[in-house]
Amino acid sequence: MQKQLFDDLYDTHVAQPSAAYRATVGEPVNLNPAAFSDLVSRLSDFQHVYPGMDFWMIVQHKDLSIPLSGGDMGVFGYKLKVFKDYFRTVHPDYLLPYFRWRSAAYALIFRQSIPLEPLQIGYRQSVPLKVKDGEYYWFTMYSTIAQLDAAGKIVSNLHSFYQEAKWSLRTLRPFEASLQIKKSAEADLERNLIDTLSLSLIDEFTNAELDVLSAYASGKTVDDVLLLKSWSRHTLHEYNANLLKKAKNLFVYDFRNARAFAEYCLDKGFIRPR
Repeated sequence: MQKQLFDDLYDTHVAQPSAAYRATVGEPVNLNPAAFSDLVSRLSDFQHVYPGMDFWMIVQHKDLSIPLSGGDMGVFGYKLKVFKDYFRTVHPDYLLPYFRWRSAAYALIFRQSIPLEPLQIGYRQSVPLKVKDGEYYWFTMYSTIAQLDAAGKIVSNLHSFYQEAKWSLRTLRPFEASLQIKKSAEADLERNLIDTLSLSLIDEFTNAELDVLSAYASGKTVDDVLLLKSWSRHTLHEYNANLLKKAKNLFVYDFRNARAFAEYCLDKGFIRPR
């Protein structure tokens, strides 16, 4: 990915939206210094305390720096210094979908009526990262709030990573995430996360495209759709092709056909039959 395009994506989806919030973040009070020191001590021995973990980092929310990390030298061959360094390792095809899911998760967290608490909110996502041998590998990332200030604002986040299979065209899967708050019903939270993301996803499709997705999702045949929309087969073919292009951009996955994409969206709750 070109440097300018990467910089623009990062600034638009990470730096700029959080700038006003980050400017008012104060000193951490929760976790208190002793509890945070204990957490860092455990992380420093992560190979024994957390078997299977490949690397971790603590991101300082105010300036998006990475003051503490472990294992990154082994994975990438260099230390991660700022959050932007981490995003540079993400496969470029996944950056925009990643930012979409991340933004939806933060929007949902800040709408929750329950107070934020350290180590109580978990965000999970599998993402392909470029390691020191130049190849991409799937890593499962777990993210949680590490510290809060006196006003309950996020001071730092802890991100931990577990390596999975090597990324290849044979190991593709629809790109998605999950969110868990220990004091909330997981099913309700998942539903809310999907609803939050759906608002942005719907904007990617025209009304006619949504009609086609809804029709396929409800089990209608090609002939049913042609009759419903008064289209030629050529027109429907073009709509199907456009839907698959957008599906690839949103989920970085080649769905078998537009019907398979519609069924996936219905199963996950991104759309509902009209």
